[in-house]
Amino acid sequence: MSDPQAWSGQPYLDEMRPGRLETVKLALFATYSVDLSAVAAALLALIARNNDKGSGTAVDFSEAIDKLRDRVRIIIQRGRIARPIALPRIAGILDQFIVEQPYDELERSWHPKIALVAYNGPKGETRWKLWIGSRNLTRSQDLDAGVLLDGSEKRAKGRVRLPGIGALGAILARSASREDADGIAEQLEAVWWDAPDGFQLRSLLNGLDEGVALPSEPPAGAVDGITIISPFLSPDFVKKAGGWGKAGSRTLISSMPALTDMARRPGKPLDGFSKILAYTAPDVLVDEAPLALPGVEPASEDDAEPAPLALHAKIFCFHSGEKTILRVGSANATERAWSGRNAEIMVELEAGEAFGSGLAFLIGKATPVTIEELAVADPPSTSAADALEESRKVLMASWNPVLRRDGERFSIDAGAVPLLAYPEHVLHAGPANGALLAWQTDAVRLDLGTIPLSLQSAFIQARISGPDGALRWMQRVTVDPPLEEQRDLAALASHMGLRAFHDWMRAILSGDTLPVGGGAWDEDAGVQSNRPQSLGYDRLTLEDILTAWARDRKAFGRADRHFAPYVDALLAHGENLSEREKADLNELVQIWAIARTRLAS
Repeated sequence: MSDPQAWSGQPYLDEMRPGRLETVKLALFATYSVDLSAVAAALLALIARNNDKGSGTAVDFSEAIDKLRDRVRIIIQRGRIARPIALPRIAGILDQFIVEQPYDELERSWHPKIALVAYNGPKGETRWKLWIGSRNLTRSQDLDAGVLLDGSEKRAKGRVRLPGIGALGAILARSASREDADGIAEQLEAVWWDAPDGFQLRSLLNGLDEGVALPSEPPAGAVDGITIISPFLSPDFVKKAGGWGKAGSRTLISSMPALTDMARRPGKPLDGFSKILAYTAPDVLVDEAPLALPGVEPASEDDAEPAPLALHAKIFCFHSGEKTILRVGSANATERAWSGRNAEIMVELEAGEAFGSGLAFLIGKATPVTIEELAVADPPSTSAADALEESRKVLMASWNPVLRRDGERFSIDAGAVPLLAYPEHVLHAGPANGALLAWQTDAVRLDLGTIPLSLQSAFIQARISGPDGALRWMQRVTVDPPLEEQRDLAALASHMGLRAFHDWMRAILSGDTLPVGGGAWDEDAGVQSNRPQSLGYDRLTLEDILTAWARDRKAFGRADRHFAPYVDALLAHGENLSEREKADLNELVQIWAIARTRLAS
């Protein structure tokens, strides 16, 4: 899951970092899909510990889990968690931050992209940030768009109220099973909001509730022309939009497959547009394991061609003179998105000249095409992927798996025989960090065997295989009875190892002001090529502890709260500790006991 390069979603997460002396009070994310490396990057950003690669150390990760456990929830469409080929064992504890919306995607999808974050300030004030856009919480490299609004309790020049923000916050809070939804709504309704420079905030278009359509018609007033940017299209919506504004001033920017499809549709839905531009299709499987084709080896990084820019942004522009009213968010240019069949969110703003350069960039990177060229273009061959995706949706609609637990023995209880769309497709399932097991025909339950506490998770993985490929993903399910409270402690202690534990205690004693060493959070302990060797590092000494106490009398108490439980967990679950490391740990325990005695006297 480690990526040596920074990724395009990193600036978005950087904007969510708390300011100096601030802490995150609440963070609610809505997204269609996630990958767990991006979830970890978000958590690290929310404690201001994400690095320029969207990662952090094992100690950073432990701090994020500890500080954000009851404050962050990420609401996703059921079954839309990417399962990478190599899943770090510690990633299983991210289950506590994920809430799945059990929508049947054959009828309705949870499709919004939202980040709503509240920050506690040093003087007791609360600051808010609201981001609405098209980016899922994944490491996708597609072109996306979003709007970041800053919220304050104080009125000031340029700040406005945002009608409907309370209802939005309440829906997210209830979806996250929070009991303070009404209180959150009340707080949000009292917030004053700043739009980005060069933009004026007009309204919130909230289509999260079932059956609530978004207003798709142009805003009131004269419309000289339109620009629609959307990777996915439907003929009815495109036909309708082709009548907005003045003829000769309508631009459509979409993906090549979507445009090719529209050019073949009866009714000529593209005819109303005077300018049509194409991008590569977004990676619709980026939220899943890639389609594996028999006999085809993936290209190595050295052999791979640079990926062309792919479009995933959704922007609807209505031009009138020198100003543009635009709608930005999650809704594609499809009837399903705007008619209430999906849960969607958009924000409407007025833009001046500042918006022109961004729009010119999107237009300049696209390829102009004609309807005649599109009509004779070869449609992409997606039959294998489409069939597997159809089976996934049928499965998601037919089962509600529960992870049954008897001590350390687990099984998946589907409640009914799982259904697939095609008889040649085969289902496999398993624990997040274990092997995939074949699901027997007509079986309702799958035995997973025993799983140690440090590897237990509410995530399961599933794979549908067919003659021409396979599709693999993860789900967050109910565990019955719930996992033991000590699960996080066991997992983190096992993952961190002794060196990171020393680093963590030193960081807490210093008030988190010292740089933290150790390996990246997603490097599993015991892998010699990844983790630095445990020997030869700076061990905590009695002098270190007493010096920290002299500088900050509360420092030792902060660290002591974690010390004994983690030592016990390291000894109980530290399978990778050598005899020398165990001796080192016992020495640290003795030093800590001396410090505790001295500082208590």
